[in-house]
Amino acid sequence: MKRIYAGVDVGGTGTVIGLFDEQRSLLAKVKLETLGSNMELFGDAEAYMGMVANRIKETAASLPGSPSMLVAAGFGIPGQVNPDDGIVADATNLGWGRVPFARVMSELLQVPVRIDHDVRTFAKGELLAGAARGRSHAICLTIGTGIAAAIVIDGKLVRGGHNLAGEIGHDTVAGLTRSCPCGKVGCLETVVSGPGISRLAAEAGLQSWQSAGGMPTAEDVARHCSANNEQALGIYRYAAELLAEKLETAVALLDPEIIVIGGGVAKAGEPLLAPLRQRLHERFPWLQGQLSVSLAELGDDGALIGAFHHVFEG
Repeated sequence: MKRIYAGVDVGGTGTVIGLFDEQRSLLAKVKLETLGSNMELFGDAEAYMGMVANRIKETAASLPGSPSMLVAAGFGIPGQVNPDDGIVADATNLGWGRVPFARVMSELLQVPVRIDHDVRTFAKGELLAGAARGRSHAICLTIGTGIAAAIVIDGKLVRGGHNLAGEIGHDTVAGLTRSCPCGKVGCLETVVSGPGISRLAAEAGLQSWQSAGGMPTAEDVARHCSANNEQALGIYRYAAELLAEKLETAVALLDPEIIVIGGGVAKAGEPLLAPLRQRLHERFPWLQGQLSVSLAELGDDGALIGAFHHVFEG
């Protein structure tokens, strides 16, 4: 019987499930909406976990070839995630308060389950097989529904004293006045995130590519950037400058070799990275040619690889 492992990336918008064999090959990948098309699962962790567990089991059962046996599952999850006790707390983008995720999911799947923060999970994948491969000092960010960073020092992920290291999205920015789901006002992620970019685009009068009169998404703004739309380019430049302001202190303190950026907003590419790179190199001219600012290489597979390696160390 073939032994397989699940690696799962839980995002505020979508969840991606990957199934791997013991040779680290990705056998299947399934995407589903985290909260449902009408947000019907918002705050309902139990219903969400049941849905994901069922999909993992269905996907494992449908693999071609010899029968498969799920032996363990790893998850990357937003919020305050404690890998030691398996509890997720204050996952505001999911509406979760305090959820014993690893215990409940282990009971549903009948296999060991390990969890970590979603951005640290993404960073582990990029360290093992992506843009940060071979680097010992890195800052890895994901920009999607929210924004968070993972810090790598001497090749090790830093979690902090309360498993909250890297929550850059909830650092406030002077002059921003929009409320954040965390309860504060003016958090970085009210601008530097998918919803933040979307709001700025709507206020600028940019159109959706998907539906006439619809709310433009961050992907729409990226498409407008590709067409050299000055408003779209200005939105990404503004977001990059706010992010650079927050990263300046991190660069000064941590001296990373590389900053890796992933997530849906990062798909815009150079309209986001170029002004960020320029700002950081202006502030730290001695790091030009030594500090890389790069896109993640693995897409959503990075988080799947990282989650898989939460439970597979072979």
